[in-house]
Amino acid sequence: MTPEIAGILSRYEGGSLSAPVTLMQLLIETEDADSVRAAVADFARTTPTHTDGPAVARARELEALMNANSSGCERIAAMLRADVDSSKPARTVEEGIAFCERLFDWSVQQSEEASVALYSLGNPELLERATAEIVSQLDRWGAIGTDSDVLDIGCGIGRLLVALSPRVRRAVGIDVSAEMVKAAQRRCASLDNVSVIKGDGFGLAGLPDSAFDLVIAVDSFPYLRQSGYALVERFIAEAARVLRPGGRLVILNYSYSEDDEGDEREIRELAKGGGFEVVEMGGRPFELWDGLAFRLERRAEN
Repeated sequence: MTPEIAGILSRYEGGSLSAPVTLMQLLIETEDADSVRAAVADFARTTPTHTDGPAVARARELEALMNANSSGCERIAAMLRADVDSSKPARTVEEGIAFCERLFDWSVQQSEEASVALYSLGNPELLERATAEIVSQLDRWGAIGTDSDVLDIGCGIGRLLVALSPRVRRAVGIDVSAEMVKAAQRRCASLDNVSVIKGDGFGLAGLPDSAFDLVIAVDSFPYLRQSGYALVERFIAEAARVLRPGGRLVILNYSYSEDDEGDEREIRELAKGGGFEVVEMGGRPFELWDGLAFRLERRAEN
């Protein structure tokens, strides 16, 4: 077992990672489902010899999740081996947007669920549970209600739009990927208060000023950030434009840099320049997902 794999399993054992995120990280590390299966089996086999009952139960949970989602893990490993994704910063904003469009057009055709959340392991039920956690947290924050109009930036296959539909007045999704938009439109076809549009990746053109109470971005800002800081600034300004005074911007994951302090510094600067007040900076409120939450509120004078 490599130090990297051991480190991931240690974080899981310590309770800082959920079982789905642990399997996702192991798959990203190895790009091989058989290697992950062997590591998880070894972890489950050896855990009783050096720890307590609750840790043994967590080890068994991880092994059971791996076994129940074996085919999904194999598909995700194949997607990772295809080497279509990249963490390198784009040379230009235009190049970054074109890359994102190609990436998500391709990934949604491999697995709709995994294309929006690798930690779903391609399992619709697991993705639904994780999505429900997000909606419940939005409710606890007081960010949604039956009189709320919501915009989902980078809506993907529309999983959040479907979950929000019975909880809000109107939900609009926008995505740069034509294939993602097709999937979202199909999934949301029966929902009268939901619409999905294809964006150009450069902003929120076509959406009116002061039209929304909440703008949410789930795992989409990392790709904006990879495409260039100027694009991030543009989307922050655009979010302020389409929000009503006092409206909220919720960003769940700002980057994949693993530099939480750096992310927080950038968000504070973006909030200051974009006319937002900071409500929450960098919490991890979910059980299934380790997404980092940033909550901003549009200033009335903006």
